[in-house]
Amino acid sequence: MTSRCLSVVLTIVVAVVLPGGTAAAVDRTPDPFICMYGHSDGPGVTAAFRRLIPRLTVIEGTSTDAAFIRELRARGCIYAAHVTNPTTATEEELVARWRAPFDRDLGGRLRGGYDAIAIDELRADADGSVQSRRVCRALAKLRQLYPAKQIYAAATWQLGREASRHSELLRAAHEHADMLMLEVYLRETRPNYGYFADWADRLKAVEPGLLKKTVYGLGVSQRGYLHDDSTEVGFLGHLERQFRSIRTDNDAAKMPGVMFWVYYRSETDVTPEHLARLAEHYFISKKTGHLGDGTSRQLIRNAQFESLDGWKRRVGDGGAVERFDYDAIAGIQSDHDAHGWSSHGKHGLKMVRGSVPNRASFEVSGLDTRRVYNVSAWVMADRPGRRAGLRVIRSDGGVVAGKETDRAGRGTQWNEWSRITFNFRPTTPTVHVELHDASATPGTTLYWDFVEMESACAAK
Repeated sequence: MTSRCLSVVLTIVVAVVLPGGTAAAVDRTPDPFICMYGHSDGPGVTAAFRRLIPRLTVIEGTSTDAAFIRELRARGCIYAAHVTNPTTATEEELVARWRAPFDRDLGGRLRGGYDAIAIDELRADADGSVQSRRVCRALAKLRQLYPAKQIYAAATWQLGREASRHSELLRAAHEHADMLMLEVYLRETRPNYGYFADWADRLKAVEPGLLKKTVYGLGVSQRGYLHDDSTEVGFLGHLERQFRSIRTDNDAAKMPGVMFWVYYRSETDVTPEHLARLAEHYFISKKTGHLGDGTSRQLIRNAQFESLDGWKRRVGDGGAVERFDYDAIAGIQSDHDAHGWSSHGKHGLKMVRGSVPNRASFEVSGLDTRRVYNVSAWVMADRPGRRAGLRVIRSDGGVVAGKETDRAGRGTQWNEWSRITFNFRPTTPTVHVELHDASATPGTTLYWDFVEMESACAAK
């Protein structure tokens, strides 16, 4: 086992006996507690999670792959089985549901059953309500039955912002759970970073010891229910602001880690690795200085084609590259999320492929060649399954990095828009971000919008 692994392995479990003969487990929760939700046995998912270990110390999901779960045990990482909290379930029903993974050994392949569960989720059941008392009693019973198992409970935002109204649930989590994971989902357009300090104060007022058993769950969705919803703010910088806000507040800094559910609706080619690097920097290495450049600036100033200012067009034979009006084209959504938060404004860029490819590029200067940057663009097409490309080129035309999609127009990203995104390291201080249809068939119509670029982190 490497020294890195040793730095995050679990402490030894020791059972003690309380008055009355009830056994309880001494804390064996990973420290730091870096939890990523959303693992499954789907194609490629395990390989993607495996790349992030040991920077992850807890993985939540629905896996029945005993070999993978045993591998995690050997590497000091806990697998927490996903369980639910139905809104009207009785105490007996809750205990039966939550204990099931502890008793499940996958046909003898997982000795002792799952080590942990993650309850999804503790909701805003107010003090004194029937359901609050059921949940509290179920947690107490579960802990009595399984003193040496790990119990994690996710919780909705109300338990933070309205902690005094949910003190029963919070105290039950403190007494009977090993970790409370409290959602603080901040959109780029609603960056309430002060919640991290404020809610820590509210938790402390209910039960001071709860801070050391709580981590914040961050909003990382980049599709559907969107947190990455503005071209004025860099999402990777927005995430770092949240990590740093936690680590630099006197009370929130007592929290042992962070939680996120990145494989649910994020851009999985980029965001998981960035979150793992942030976790390593702020919680494993316990640094408080910036990993990024200290800003969340966007570097393309005309990201939504309010005009064509700054965009250089090269039109191929028989093709077209022009600004379009959303109101003039039927059937195109002027946003790319499930709630209309990521407004595209009134215009985008229309590209019609002729016999020769089209290009549209934006120059960005002043880059640091020692840093990694992220670039992205949203695209759709007039028909399903069209090809489109995004690349970064030097002033001499050399390609620094690029990526293509064959999903434009297919409707696989909650609506018809698809995103192309990747990280790159510039080789010169000036680059050109280029949209193109080189691989599209002649006659294909592409629509582009929401083109972004930001600094991500220092190159390794």
